[in-house]
Parts: sequence; structure tokens; C-alpha cells
Amino acid sequence: MTKKTMHPKASALLDAHVAYITTQLSGKTLQPLVADEIRQIMVDAKNITLNEAVTPQMIKDTARNYAVDLELSGAIPELVGDIARTLYANPIHDLTTIGELLPDGLFEEFLDKVLEMREAREYIMHEAIANPVYSALASDILLEGIRGYVQQGRDLARHIPGAARAARLGQSLLSSAFPLLEETLEENSRKYVIRILDAVLKRSEHFLLNNFDEDRLREIALEVWDIVKEKPVSTFKRGFSSLDMEEFFVISYETWRELRTTVFYQAMIDTGIDCFFEKYGETNLCEIVDEMGITQEIMVGEAMRYVPPIIKMLKSKKLLEPVLRRNLEAFYGSNAVLAILDTP
Repeated sequence: MTKKTMHPKASALLDAHVAYITTQLSGKTLQPLVADEIRQIMVDAKNITLNEAVTPQMIKDTARNYAVDLELSGAIPELVGDIARTLYANPIHDLTTIGELLPDGLFEEFLDKVLEMREAREYIMHEAIANPVYSALASDILLEGIRGYVQQGRDLARHIPGAARAARLGQSLLSSAFPLLEETLEENSRKYVIRILDAVLKRSEHFLLNNFDEDRLREIALEVWDIVKEKPVSTFKRGFSSLDMEEFFVISYETWRELRTTVFYQAMIDTGIDCFFEKYGETNLCEIVDEMGITQEIMVGEAMRYVPPIIKMLKSKKLLEPVLRRNLEAFYGSNAVLAILDTP
């Protein structure tokens, strides 16, 4: 029903209602209105528990919809790249030191916690030393040491009186035999290294575990921290270009896209939601908000940060009144209102 066909009194009531709400949303009356509504919502929230308001499955479905099933636009990687470049170029990196981002007290707390995890540290060290790459590196170092020792012996032999003359006399014989001797020496050296490598690695692991205990590691870490904390954040940009940062962001985004399709990712979401409901399911909504540290003052403050500018924008574009009318017109043109107005 349009306003032209609406009952005259209904039309007048609609106009009055729209004008009243517009006035309420304008000027000094807005903040008391917002504060009172939030206060009343929180009063009502005391009578509603989390389980009464929503179910775990409802939250899981919403989380899965946005975190797993939602197909993101191809513009997202481009936006991520733009943000990465902008972050990289921000001059704040030159004006901020590492110590300003991480105070000494927090660094030491983090360090002490890491040092407490001796079992984890020993496991990581054992796995690193047992890694084939580490074994290959140790093997090459030992072989190179043996080669160097043999070469040093040859160099010393050249300075022995008469050695040079003897070498010339036997040059033809040695020249034919030397490749075979060299190959045999290399092979025997390699076999020797392989035979002793396991013992060498075990001794190196034992050495590291016993000589780098919690106190020593803490001392080393604090010495490094004293140097690092005075450096600007931009120090760590050396050798790390804007393009590198952009590509890392994009790779991370693509990794998340793959990860979110896994059963593991979905299980973590479901487990987190179940844990939250197990803890707060029978708690009323007001208490939950309080435990999250969100006060009524915070809610009113945030509402007043956004609502007045939005109202002002809608009024300037002459959209506020049409929005109100769209929501009220159907009611004032309804048969229920008509019946009330036609009642003697």
C-alpha cells in the first residue's frame, strides 16, 4: 500500500513516527538513547545463558562457512601483496628498536620459559644431530680435516734435505702409482670416518647438552639480546626486499588456503568451539561479556564512534528518512492499523 492509498490518520502517524525517530537519532539525544539501549540489553542478557542463545553446532556451521567453505576473490592475494609492500616501506621501522617492541622483562620471561623446556630442547638437539644432513656435514668436515693433515705432511716432506732429489728420481714410478694411492687413501679415510661417525655424533650431542645448560644458554641469550635490542627494526630488512616480503605474505595466504581444507584445521575449529561452550555454556551472556573485559562504557564508546557519523552521512545523502519509512510504512498500511483507526 502506498502513502496515497493509506488511511489519512495512518499516514499522519507514519509521518509523526519517522520525525520522532529522526529527532531521537540526532543531536544530544543520541548518546542517552544508545547508552540506555545497551544498558537494557545487558540487563536482559543476565537472564539468557550461552546455550539458550546459540548451540555449538550453529557456531561451528558459521565458522566453517567463513573459515573453510567461503571462496575468496582472486583480488585477495593482490591486496595482501599491496599491504605487504606498504608495511615494508613504512618509515616506522627506522624509528623503532627491537627493545621497544619487546621489553627486557617480557624477553626474559619468554627466555626462561623456553629454557624450562629441557626435554623439548634435548629432543630437538637429538633430532638435529641425528639428521642425515648434519651427519653428511660432519662427515665432510672430518674428511676435509684428514685431507688437510695428509697434504700438510706432503708439504713438510718437500722441505726435507734430499727429498726433492729422491722425488725427481722416483717421479716416473710415483706418477703412475699416485692416482691409485690417492684413491685408496680417500676410500680408507671415508671408511674410517663412517666407522667413527656415530661415536663422534654421540659425543658432540653429549658435549652440547652438558656444556650448554640452562645457565649458560641464558647467559648467551642475554648477551645477544643486549646487542640486538638497541638495533632498529629496519636492521632486519637487510637482504630482505619488499618483493620478498610480498611473496612471503602471498605464500602464507596460499598455505592457509590449502590448510583450511584439511580435516586437521576443521577439527581444531570444532575443538575450540566445544571447549568454549563447555566452559561458558551455562553462563549468562552478561557474565561472559564481563569476563572478556568488555564493559558497558566500552560498548557505548564504540557505538558512539560509529553511529553518529553514519547517521550524519545518511541524513546528508537524504537516505535516513527513506530507510525509516521502508521499515514502518508496511505496518501503518496494514489491516491491523486500519481496523484500529476505523474503530469508533
